[in-house]
Amino acid sequence: MTLLSALDHNFLLWVNQGWACPALDRFFIFITHMRNLSPVVALLVVWWLWKGGAKGRWLVLALLVCVGITDQLSSHLIKNIAKRERPCRALMEVRAIDGCGPAYSFPSSHATNIGGAMTLVTLAFPAAWPLTVFTALSVGFSRIYLGVHYPTDVLAGWILGFLCALGVWRLKGWAEGRWFRPAPQAAVQAMARSKPKRKRTGR
Repeated sequence: MTLLSALDHNFLLWVNQGWACPALDRFFIFITHMRNLSPVVALLVVWWLWKGGAKGRWLVLALLVCVGITDQLSSHLIKNIAKRERPCRALMEVRAIDGCGPAYSFPSSHATNIGGAMTLVTLAFPAAWPLTVFTALSVGFSRIYLGVHYPTDVLAGWILGFLCALGVWRLKGWAEGRWFRPAPQAAVQAMARSKPKRKRTGR
């Protein structure tokens, strides 16, 4: 644990202080506040509901369920059990240029929520993985850069979000097969209609 704590502390200071520059200050402050991304999120939701077909509608529902689960687990359950102080309160040398926040540190709710959401988007649209990975990494590293979370807080959040997303995706697959599969008779009729009719030859 001593080695892990030292790595956690050193990596935090390397990002929080070693990366410090005005451009990254502005970028990470912008990306860490999810409300800044709300116009893009709203456009994506409308597009998935309108043009995404059944997969798009299922994705929107899965995102609502997943983020609801990840937020409750991270913010209201695990944080109150772990009760880890944020680095911006525990360490005097940490730069806290965007405030410190009132909640506990472990795990990062930002990393948990974005990890779950981006995992679901990747499962639904695999070709989007460069954008989803970049988004998840940017939001997670913003919490370290701004001094409000340790690296292990963010890593734990990503893992928790990933596992929750996998569970919701499996539940989605089960619900599709259980409640939304065609009735057997309807399936038989559909297969019969799709078979090409043979032409009768006279003798």
